[in-house]
Amino acid sequence: MKLPVFAWNSRGRAAWNALVLVAILCFAFIITYGEVFKGFHLVPFYYLLNTIFIIDLLLSFRTTIKKSYIRIEDPKEIARSYLRSWFTIDFLSAFPFELIPLAIFGSIPADSSHFTLFLGLQSLTLFKLVKAVRLLRDLFEVLGLLPAIRRLVVFGFWFSIAVHFMALGWILVGASEANRPPADQYLRAFYWVTTTIATIGYGDYSPNKDSNAQIFYTIIVQIFGVGMYTYLIANVASLVSNLDIARAAYQKRLEEINAFLRAQNIPPVLQERVRDYYSYLWSQNRSVESGSVVDGLPKSLSLEILLFLNRDLLTRVELFRGADEIFLRESVTLLRTRVFLPDEFIIRQGEYGDCMYFLTGGEVEVLVNGNKVAVLGPGSPFGETALVENGLRNASIRSITYSTGYQLSKSDFDGLRSRYPVFDAQVLAVVERRRNASK
Repeated sequence: MKLPVFAWNSRGRAAWNALVLVAILCFAFIITYGEVFKGFHLVPFYYLLNTIFIIDLLLSFRTTIKKSYIRIEDPKEIARSYLRSWFTIDFLSAFPFELIPLAIFGSIPADSSHFTLFLGLQSLTLFKLVKAVRLLRDLFEVLGLLPAIRRLVVFGFWFSIAVHFMALGWILVGASEANRPPADQYLRAFYWVTTTIATIGYGDYSPNKDSNAQIFYTIIVQIFGVGMYTYLIANVASLVSNLDIARAAYQKRLEEINAFLRAQNIPPVLQERVRDYYSYLWSQNRSVESGSVVDGLPKSLSLEILLFLNRDLLTRVELFRGADEIFLRESVTLLRTRVFLPDEFIIRQGEYGDCMYFLTGGEVEVLVNGNKVAVLGPGSPFGETALVENGLRNASIRSITYSTGYQLSKSDFDGLRSRYPVFDAQVLAVVERRRNASK
């Protein structure tokens, strides 16, 4: 049985990375807490965390790797690259070091040099904190978070670890109430750190005035608190200003449009229609410039995106139904996005036909001599008859609601017909069927 290879940026892998990050955070708390209070218990939660690390190590042998802009997907290459990079750190993080004293002494003796040796070995699992940087980077790339949010998440992750370490440091410098149980000492130390960092200390817990170590340690924590506030305020301000970059760009563009309309004394009715048009573009594309993102990409990449966006549409259109992949890849690059306003005439009866359309959203009505004869919905082609017969439009097409569609020029239409006989036959069949239906 061949084992699967998981994509590094898949949703499943991202969820697993998030779980590993939580496990790293918990493990860092457990190990350092045990070292300070000289106590360690092999609880099921500890083994659960170790199991997560072991599974993560095994999954890494079957997870694609991205180096710079190159993806490694071959299992053998993945294994070789992993062994040369993160394997050592993952192995040290996952290895159950408690088995060493258990095998030698039959237990983990507390309050002894053997226990100190055990905790020293177990501290090697903190190497996993180094990998947290890469896990966070991969997670952010999959989720596509704003840079300000990324910085705040990273800050929250490392800040929680820093506060925990500072609380333990407060205990190590002898400022805690040693007569209390370990959990009570840690809670009060954590309370002192948070009030000191937040600069709202109440004075109920303070350094011993005769202890230079405690006073110096308090100064360090206070300096950290000042730096933390500066960093946090700057990033929150950046987050608020860039919370929705696309919407900010839309608002700026709308202001420019309104200024132009007022400067040119455009009638209020037309101004409203222009604003409605841009509002519709925003609601559909989250942008006021449809297609600008795809147009700026390399041809091969833009083609893949266009196929992904329009494959369902093309398969619904009668002219493209059953077409092969080569035909779809060529035709999709020839389509031009169009937006139609309510009551807008897309085609007028009697004019020369220089293009055809494919409706992707909304509804349009077919008018012959001013009389409505049909209503077309998404997936419907129209305007191809005049192109086939090289004549004038035999009907008018008017948009009923806001509608979206694609336009195919006559030159591109004729080119597809000449290169793909199957498409040409489908076009002729549709035209003949509509001609018979109109009789």
